[in-house]
Amino acid sequence: MEPSLNTWTIFFLIAAVQGLFLSVMIFLRKSRINNLLGLLILSFSLCLIYYVGYWTRYNTLLPPHIGVLGGLTYTFGPLLYFYVRSSRKEAYLNKYHFIPMFLYIVYFYGWSFYPIEFRPTFQAIQTVLQNVHLAVYTGLIFQFTYANKGFSNGALKLYQWRKKVTWAFLGYSLSFITYFILVWTGTLKIEYDYMISVMSAFFIYFIGYHGFQRQEVFKMYENGRYERSALNTSASSAILDTLRNHMKENRPYLDSSLRLQDLAETLNISNHYISQVINDLDGKNFADFINEYRIEEAKRLLLEDDQKKIIHVAYDSGFNNKASFNNAFKRFTGMAPSEFRENQSILA
Repeated sequence: MEPSLNTWTIFFLIAAVQGLFLSVMIFLRKSRINNLLGLLILSFSLCLIYYVGYWTRYNTLLPPHIGVLGGLTYTFGPLLYFYVRSSRKEAYLNKYHFIPMFLYIVYFYGWSFYPIEFRPTFQAIQTVLQNVHLAVYTGLIFQFTYANKGFSNGALKLYQWRKKVTWAFLGYSLSFITYFILVWTGTLKIEYDYMISVMSAFFIYFIGYHGFQRQEVFKMYENGRYERSALNTSASSAILDTLRNHMKENRPYLDSSLRLQDLAETLNISNHYISQVINDLDGKNFADFINEYRIEEAKRLLLEDDQKKIIHVAYDSGFNNKASFNNAFKRFTGMAPSEFRENQSILA
């Protein structure tokens, strides 16, 4: 049978290549903690490439060593566990978590030495261990994530992101384990393991979407640039209080041309310090910090006058165009301005 691609394998190959690109982009951010996420995406992508090679038989044209990529599932759990256990300042690492991957490499390269009659048994044991390993790490990740909830502004953002990644990984784990259960019960043929690759592709795209559409996901772990700042915790809190009081009393966010520099000059505080405290203590960038106030103002205006046009609400709340207003409103509330107004009128 000649090597060939079909629609599914082309899709998986595209997802894998995009995953490789995404991992490189994460590595270029030069954050030790984000590098853990980059390694996880890299592992997913290489494993997906291996699956595509297996289905299309292109692996027969490559050196047999390429088969070791099939064991990269032993790195998924540890890498994500390290990532969720890392604080915003320090990466969590423990080399002993990679012992199963090392044992898989030994198992893989020792294959030719195993008696032929024992190979099916060894393969079955390895597959069971692979599933157990994935299930155990999924449990560890869930346990740590939900045992370390944070409710201060910055910590809450971090907890919410960890929770999303944890649930995405659960989806992958369930697809992996379900596939093998179906195979063992004779419901599915072993070569039809597309469900695992669908979830692999989903995980890659999930990280890509949140990472590059919502830059704060990566920026939460890039606070190293502030480590030499002269600000201590009390000074940072004082600046954030001053900033919030200014926003509440003077409402500078209603000016659509407001810049960080303008705020710094008004408050006589370094724009570097303002950016730092917003990022460190509120878990946001400057644009999100300002837009959150604008959205609260827009919600008030929408409820105050149900005849007021959406575009006027946008301008009056500090946005300079309807498109950016709609995008920001949906991002912060989960619905369009018109939907918000309609829902509130129904509740009233």
